[in-house]
Amino acid sequence: MWAGLAFACCLPCPAQTAAEYHRRADVALQNFLVHFWSGPRQYLQQQYPTNGALTGYWTFAQGWDVLADGVERTSGLQYYGLLDSFYAGQNASGWLSGFYDDECWMTMVLTRAYDLTEDPKYLAQAQTIYADVMQAWDTNCCGTPGGGVWWDKAHTQKATAANAGAALAGARLYERTTNASYLSFAQQVYAFWNANMVNPGTGEVSDHITTNGTRVWWHFTYNEGLMAGASLELYLATGTASYLANANRIAGYLVNNEVTWTAYGPVLYDGANSGCSGDCHEFKGPAIRYLSRLYAQDTSKTQYYTVLKACADAVWNLAQETNDVIFSVNWAGPPQSTVDEAQDNAACMALNRFAEVAGPYPGTGQPANQYEAENASIHYITLEALYGGYTGWAYLANWKSNGSWVDFTIHCATPGVHQLVFRYAAGAGDATRVLKTNGVALVSNQVFTNTGAWSNYSTASVSCNLPAGVNTVSLLFDSSQHSANWLNLDSLTVLGDAPEQIRLEAAAGSRGSVLLSWNARVGETYTVQSKAPLPGTEWTNLSAPLVAAGTNLSFTDTLGTTQARYYRIATP
Repeated sequence: MWAGLAFACCLPCPAQTAAEYHRRADVALQNFLVHFWSGPRQYLQQQYPTNGALTGYWTFAQGWDVLADGVERTSGLQYYGLLDSFYAGQNASGWLSGFYDDECWMTMVLTRAYDLTEDPKYLAQAQTIYADVMQAWDTNCCGTPGGGVWWDKAHTQKATAANAGAALAGARLYERTTNASYLSFAQQVYAFWNANMVNPGTGEVSDHITTNGTRVWWHFTYNEGLMAGASLELYLATGTASYLANANRIAGYLVNNEVTWTAYGPVLYDGANSGCSGDCHEFKGPAIRYLSRLYAQDTSKTQYYTVLKACADAVWNLAQETNDVIFSVNWAGPPQSTVDEAQDNAACMALNRFAEVAGPYPGTGQPANQYEAENASIHYITLEALYGGYTGWAYLANWKSNGSWVDFTIHCATPGVHQLVFRYAAGAGDATRVLKTNGVALVSNQVFTNTGAWSNYSTASVSCNLPAGVNTVSLLFDSSQHSANWLNLDSLTVLGDAPEQIRLEAAAGSRGSVLLSWNARVGETYTVQSKAPLPGTEWTNLSAPLVAAGTNLSFTDTLGTTQARYYRIATP
């Protein structure tokens, strides 16, 4: 247990507001995506700066999971389209692995993508992979009693990663499909592992059992984190209290025995930068994920909160290499100048998971009709943030080959004529692309006129008829349609829904008012913001969040003695 330790130092103060924790989580995740996404190969790179290799199957699944964290944390306002990009990348690479624990990780992230999008392809693929995992149950090895899921298809050992992973993934699939076979298998695997590989007194979880029956008690945070996660998921699936009690006992071992002390408090620890190697770089990510889920289940567990917050503060202040916003293996530092995808996504998990604990996302401040290209579904296109002047957190670059395209999912409140306004830079001369709406070619050779430099931006506008509701707008490179030249794509703004219709009811300077009304989407939340027309002034909220019950919302601003004011309608 923790006792008698005090620290004094001159390190930066830990953040105090939810907005700051969300800012840090966004900055970390955005830099992760820019650094590690390989557009030409539609996959995550293994290292930054790159060594030319791609990351592995299970670490890709973890990178996808932290992307899902970002989508969940921002309520889909950021990163949403990239879920599909990651799916496309793994689909091209193949869905099955030589390791059953890896397949469990992939099953888990696919169920999360399904939850966030309601797209059945994610759930169907998760079920296909899990069917392979269910073939790995074995009672002939290793020792007495026999049981458990093999770690690998070579049958070299049975590990917590595969068994707790199978229990967790099976419970999740049951919750989403009500297929009782998933729950039965999850409970069977869990019961064996809990009875034979978990210390009933301390909650310590064995790493694996060898074919000769030897139990190996390596200390890695993800063993306890994953087994606690499986316990929690089975509790949620069944309501059986003993599962939740197990989860808390195992998590208690984690937070009391697998931490290192820092100026910010106790931080999860699997070893120093030089001592934790290979897969160990990833381990704290799953541990922090399932500890945060357990805390969300019972926020009276203040010791969990203390560790979650300390991890987020230490990752940002002690582990960060600030020039590139990359993070060391050891969350207590020191920073490293070369990092791999596994350690970086694990650190991003710590920041994203705690930001969600800290409070609601404050929003992007961007209009609801502006769609950032970097949040769209991209195919064989690079995420870049090299040249200034872009909006959002990046732009799309390095796409001048057949088979590269971007899909924007947009929402139209009303049917009819809309303007598609693309913001772009074309520093190498005029560029052209195929423009489609809802899969049908609208313009076969849309021109993006030369902007003279990559830091200069312009817009290209196209009119089209769109139905109300969800639409897809696509830009494709197709040399058979004369697509040509490099193009950096920044954003798409969709006009035609009249998002701001303002009527002045009394002259400025008197005690009158301004009525703002706008077309809205049912269930969407909006905030009216204003600023003075002076350089350097900030947007401030005039209204509390307004939830649209119909297709129109309005807000009245009392002017007082205000001489001039700008307005905008923001989604949170």
